[in-house]
Amino acid sequence: MGAAQDLSILKDAFSTLDVREYGDVLQCMRCGFCLPTCPTYRTDGVETQSPRGRVAMIKAVVDGRMDPTEEFSEHMYHCLDCRNCHTVCPAGVKAGERVLEARHRIEEHRPQGVVKRLLLEYAVRDQRRLSRLLAPARLYQRAGVQALVRKYDLLKAVSAGLSHLEAIMPEIPPRPLTESIPEEIPADGKEKGRVGFFLGCAMNLLYPEASRATAWLLSRAGYTVVTPKAQQCCGAPNIEEGERRVYGEMAENNVDLFLGKRVDFVVTDCAACGNELKSYGKHLGGRKRNSRYAGAFSEKVRDVSEFLSRALGPEVPFGPLEEDACFHDPCHLCHAQGITTPPRELLRRVPGLRLSEVPDAGQCCGSAGVYNITHADRSMKILAAKVEAIGKTGAHAVVSSNPGCLLQLEYAKRRFRTDWEVVHISTILRRSLARREDKGGSE
Repeated sequence: MGAAQDLSILKDAFSTLDVREYGDVLQCMRCGFCLPTCPTYRTDGVETQSPRGRVAMIKAVVDGRMDPTEEFSEHMYHCLDCRNCHTVCPAGVKAGERVLEARHRIEEHRPQGVVKRLLLEYAVRDQRRLSRLLAPARLYQRAGVQALVRKYDLLKAVSAGLSHLEAIMPEIPPRPLTESIPEEIPADGKEKGRVGFFLGCAMNLLYPEASRATAWLLSRAGYTVVTPKAQQCCGAPNIEEGERRVYGEMAENNVDLFLGKRVDFVVTDCAACGNELKSYGKHLGGRKRNSRYAGAFSEKVRDVSEFLSRALGPEVPFGPLEEDACFHDPCHLCHAQGITTPPRELLRRVPGLRLSEVPDAGQCCGSAGVYNITHADRSMKILAAKVEAIGKTGAHAVVSSNPGCLLQLEYAKRRFRTDWEVVHISTILRRSLARREDKGGSE
């Protein structure tokens, strides 16, 4: 969030809310279907922390019955944007999207902090810049300082917030994938087509081997894999924080770049990226440049499980993995994109892998971008509920397909001392296929 806002300017900003968006707000029937699905309502139990409560506040501001005060702004940022309410709303109200629109109107009318501007207007434009920003963290870990800090809990006496921030820090790989992945990987065998691989920032920097597995799987499925090095952030962090100017510029660059490669599909192994890329047609619709191409681009976008569930046909044999596993649904996969079956279909094709369903499967893990930092207490309550639910499955492999979820669940291993392996779906699928191929296709 930025600095304090001018109420008169913000009132004017909300008074111009597009009639179609305002109509969405009016559709809310206050039926309450969203209440038991909302993570913040479940943890706090108050109306203002529910989707219908947020919709009511936005409507009151638009109608001039409520001022867009700092307290109102804070309520807009309490939302995790998990979109669970979208899934259950009988009237089709997109409360999460209305919250993001409110954030945009707030943020575009007040000064932004230096750190926020550095990240959202400068760093996200270039994967190399992001990698350089992580250099101190890499040194901190590789020099052994982190091990000492965690062993003796040295930061707890300094600051609880700093101690929490250090505790959730993941292991930073030595190099991002962009430094080693070829821009074009040929199809394994007869080529079926060309896929553009959208390599999300967090996957590239924090989970390069999982994304390397994704590229291998796409090639193994018979597709030439094109990974443009000039691709930029999908823009999801910008949208979540109400920033749209740089978002639009990056989106236009990505549309130009991938359509210029003449790919048949654009595949990503990051659920948040997939949702945002599929939204380009909507978000760029009013922009002159590239607006007519944005829809064509979005129609090509596929989540990795969505694509591989069809591309890896029955002729592709999977090797055995003796695992008790469960799949954690990323919110921006199951609620925002409506994808729940493909990852499960793929995992059930692995011989020996026993897949259990997580109770209350559609619930958020509490990561939500940087929510586990900005709203740490509530995030940890949400995470504790998720840990309890996963524990009921008896799974030792917790599979997911979004870097934020992987980071949060890996932190849960340390915080709650679980014996899980947290693994990206591409990693476990590659293990299975590679095992079969290493054995010459016979079992």
